[in-house]
Amino acid sequence: MKRIFGLKITLILIILFAAGSAVYGQKTQIKRYMIVRSSPSYTLQFSIDYNQSLLELSGAYNDDYQSETVYDGESFGADKGYGLSALSKINLNERGSLRFTQSLTFNRILSYTFGDKTTVADNGKANYNCFTAGLGMEYNFTPAHKFKIFMGAELNASMINGDVSVWFENRGQPDPPYTEYYKVTNSFRLGFGLMLGSEFVLSDKFGLNIGARILNVNALLKEAKGTNADKEFKLRDDSDSNLNFAGNNRKSFAFYSIMAGVNFFFGVKEKRYKLN
Repeated sequence: MKRIFGLKITLILIILFAAGSAVYGQKTQIKRYMIVRSSPSYTLQFSIDYNQSLLELSGAYNDDYQSETVYDGESFGADKGYGLSALSKINLNERGSLRFTQSLTFNRILSYTFGDKTTVADNGKANYNCFTAGLGMEYNFTPAHKFKIFMGAELNASMINGDVSVWFENRGQPDPPYTEYYKVTNSFRLGFGLMLGSEFVLSDKFGLNIGARILNVNALLKEAKGTNADKEFKLRDDSDSNLNFAGNNRKSFAFYSIMAGVNFFFGVKEKRYKLN
């Protein structure tokens, strides 16, 4: 009798243990989800730019400014520079591959970026400031990935000013060499830009960017006005063989920029899909 009673007690304990284990297993079951985040509806990008002049803007050979080529209107006499840019991007489709862009950029381009070149005979130099606003379109090749690759194009408007000094050697003349100073006043121009870059998403709100952009800011509205007696004049980028700083060719104010900075993302939406 006692043996039967003991077997009953053992059976009851086994049943209770099994039931408790099942209940405990149900309570501790891990629920798994898949989280999908959308592309940001709006991106704000800030970058530092390193500039290199191109075409006729480039007038420093072997890092030496050439006063004669600038005075004769063959080039603008610049070399390298630096700048700051802000770029706003608005998504135009659900996937996030097409974006409408708006840009504001300040670039300073000089003959000698880090101080004057005191080891050359030519004491001249040129410094230009370029304030640019642009509107464009951008295509994002990988909108759903953390590493986004994009390319874009824009139409822009720029205000260009600066200062130029020209060294006159007076070789073979009784007068010694001397330097004349000129000022380029605010000059409005229209142009275009092309950009290739990437973004790396660190979180839903923040990321990094790196890219390159080519700008030709005076494709339209070139002019060459004034007289040879002027010490202040607008940018002389059109041709006029009788006018100093204009010369025989129409000059492009073009340069490329290497850009790096930070991104701020807005409007990222999150969807959760239950897997079990």
